[in-house]
Amino acid sequence: MKIELMILYIIYSCIFISLAFIPKGKWREASIAFLFQQCITWFLGLIPVQLHLLEYPVREFPTVNGTSFLFEFLAYPVISIFFCIYYPQTSSKRKKFLYASGFSTAITISEVIFEKYTDLITYIHWGWYVSWLSYTQPYLYCGYFINGILN
Repeated sequence: MKIELMILYIIYSCIFISLAFIPKGKWREASIAFLFQQCITWFLGLIPVQLHLLEYPVREFPTVNGTSFLFEFLAYPVISIFFCIYYPQTSSKRKKFLYASGFSTAITISEVIFEKYTDLITYIHWGWYVSWLSYTQPYLYCGYFINGILN
């Protein structure tokens, strides 16, 4: 088995196991966050692939879509659930930005490792800093959106 497929299976497993850690009282908020981020990431994930800024050589559904179904449609939205559940709604803008930066940094580090050592993602005209920015902004939008919906 290729290492890339094994990584994909492990990520799928982690995603579905992590859903068990959503508190019972937060499922409504989690559902909204998941669907909100799915809309954003599915659309915005296609743009860099179509513009040949990056590519996903090993992916699910290669004949249907050029982007990574796992990341754009499942992993990032599920991570966003945890971002929104624990979002510091009453904190300062600085703390909110640092919170979003922490999540973005963790995903970006993972992505850079995958880009360097696997065929899961390849940067063509892309950089880690662009990924970091493209993760931070949707996180902040999601936090503001959830805060506006629930309050």
